[in-house]
Parts: sequence; structure tokens; C-alpha cells
Amino acid sequence: MSQRKILIIEDEAVFRMTLGAYLRSKNFLVLETRSGVEGLAGVAMFQPDVVLCDLHMPGMPGHQVINCIHRRYPYIPVIVISGMVKFDDITRALREGACDYLPKPITDWNVVTEAIQECSLDNGPTSHYKELQQHRYLLRKDDYTATKLMQIMQKPSPMQLGQWQIDFSSTTPLLYVDFYPVENALMVVIVELYAGMLDVAFVAAMIKFLLDPLYREYKQNENQLFDSPRRVLGYLNSHICQSGILCNINCSALLLSDKTEMVHFANAGLSSPHWLKKAANLSLGLLPEVAYQNFNKEISYPFEMTIQSEIDHELVLKISKMQHTKGATSVVAP
Repeated sequence: MSQRKILIIEDEAVFRMTLGAYLRSKNFLVLETRSGVEGLAGVAMFQPDVVLCDLHMPGMPGHQVINCIHRRYPYIPVIVISGMVKFDDITRALREGACDYLPKPITDWNVVTEAIQECSLDNGPTSHYKELQQHRYLLRKDDYTATKLMQIMQKPSPMQLGQWQIDFSSTTPLLYVDFYPVENALMVVIVELYAGMLDVAFVAAMIKFLLDPLYREYKQNENQLFDSPRRVLGYLNSHICQSGILCNINCSALLLSDKTEMVHFANAGLSSPHWLKKAANLSLGLLPEVAYQNFNKEISYPFEMTIQSEIDHELVLKISKMQHTKGATSVVAP
């Protein structure tokens, strides 16, 4: 477990094997791939700590490989080792996401290990992504911890948040719902997960941990995220794509108004009820930039809706507006 994992993407066999042999002699765990396509598959399978990538390769060029890795796995540093030493090639590689550039031929192999060490320093945003992955692997390996986390995250029902009386039931923790009271409204976030998803508990926790700090900032007038369902979905989608998790997550955000009999909503893949399905856009985690849209629907209180998953799980939700009475207690949202 102490070995650092290095992925080599290099079509020149002699150089690839020599580089691999040198790194193994330095106690690195090495996976060698011969093309950009093999390299991308290797990143998904091997989850390396550092990628060493050539630029001039048949099929998918190195610049495109670097771009794909950086967009999908921004926490994995990429070092270019290439005989292409033109200034334009170097600047383009760095612009696509590479953190260093080593020209061929390599005469002093120590520069490779030095570059790996410098790119692996735990500072800036990279350290947060690495910490994210550590939690991800823990939950993937520890079924008890993952199950316990899912149970802890379940809200009590019925519950009261200010003037909102909420009653819901779900046949599975895979249909997850959370509530955020905002000024004169209530934001409801519904997430549909899949039992076959390796990171199901991690994804559910990540969504909650992404939204809760933003909600606290919203309450301090530091952002307007919770004023718009589409902004909530856009924010979640961007961070899920950046996390490097290969999955798609169905999610919807609904803003119930106190002043009017209206719900404003945006939908990322939920297929029920029918009015929500008609407004569906791409699920979260598929593309980093999706323009989610807000829709409106007239409602009456108590507001009731039923979410049915594709495998017949069901979430039944009922929300009522309560008259404020002296001495009434309320649950404070996170």
C-alpha cells in the first residue's frame, strides 16, 4: 500500500520498458500502456498517483489524452515526457492540464523521480481531491461503515422545519431526500441512487457535504444558490464531474413557495412523476457543463408527490404549510 502508482502512456516500446524498469527499481508500482486509448482505460482501472504521457502517439494524440484525464480526474497530475520540444507543444500541454514537461532523450533519470515528487505535493486543490478519494476507497471497502452512513443521513419523519410540516416515506435509502428552508420557501433535493453503484454511500454523502456548507453560506447572505433549483443542480453536477467518479445520478431540486401556490423545479434525470419527467435534463455526472432549466407548476397544499424508481422503489412525500403558533418547536436544517 506504500507504493506510489505510476501509469506510463508511451508508444515507443524501448523507452517505455526502460522507463518502467527504472521506476520499478525505485519501488514504484508501474502500469505500462501503449496508446492514448489504453492509457485512459488504465487511468480508470489503475487509479494512478501520477501519469507519465508522451505527446506524439498514433490514434489519440497526447494533448487530447491529457485533456481527457484533466477533465475527468483533475486530482491526478500528468507529466509529459516527449521528444516534441517546440514551445507551442509545451504550452499547449500545460494548458490542457499537464503539471510538468520533460524533454526526450532522458539523460539523467533522477529528473523523472524529482518531477513525480514535485507533482505529488499535497497542496492546493489537488490535496482536497486526494482526500476525497481516500474517503471513497474507505466506504467502498467497508460495507458496515457505508451502511451506517446511509442510515445516519436519513431524515426523521414526520418533521417540522419552521412553518413547513414534512412527512415522507421511502422503501429504500437509495431514494434520498433532503430539505433546506429558505426565505419564504423550501428547497427539496431528491436523489436517486443505484444498488449496483460501487460508490453509492460515498456519492450520497458527497451530495450532502457539498450542499450543507453552501446552505450555511446562503443563510449568511454569501450566495444565492438556493434561490434557484437549476443553480443547485448545476453546482452539484460540476463538482461530481470534477470528483472523477464515473457514474450518473438522477436528481431533482424543487423550490416550494410560501407566497404563491407554486413549485419551481429543475430535473436531472428523475423519471417520475410525469410532470417532472417532461422537464428532465441529463443526469448529474455525465457532462461537466449542462444548462439546467427552471420550470414552474401550480400546486395546492398539502403538496404531495410520489417518486418511483426504475426498479419499483418508491418515495412518497407530503409537505404542508403550518400556521405559526406560540411555543411551536422546529427542527433547524444543517
